Amino acid sequence: MAESDDAPKSSAELRVEKKEAAAWYKKKLARQKKAIAALKKVKDEKSAKKAASSIMKLYGHLVGGEQTAMGTTGAAEVPSGEAADEVAAKYEKQLDKLQEQLNKELERIGELELSVPELDEAIDAVNKY
Repeated sequence: MAESDDAPKSSAELRVEKKEAAAWYKKKLARQKKAIAALKKVKDEKSAKKAASSIMKLYGHLVGGEQTAMGTTGAAEVPSGEAADEVAAKYEKQLDKLQEQLNKELERIGELELSVPELDEAIDAVNKY
């Protein structure tokens, strides 16, 4: 790109960025709801592995990159910038509510004292993306 990052963006560029950020956050909300539902089912090591598997189906393409015809892409990038911040503020209440539910489930699972590395990896993915 010839222009520098300091140059102000046109309204069309901002609109596109907002649209992409909104799509990201909508998908994030849906992924988190499904991940919380999977975590609620964790009772023992067997159910923990099953939950980890279903969570990684949701997050695997973000963590390890997506398999495409041209090869594997890198890990997904979380949208950032002015447009993304504006959209994030719009979804803040929903994200906070889901984060509370997620923390409650993680605390409950922590009390079970399970040793399932797959679940730990899945939980890291949920927190990151």
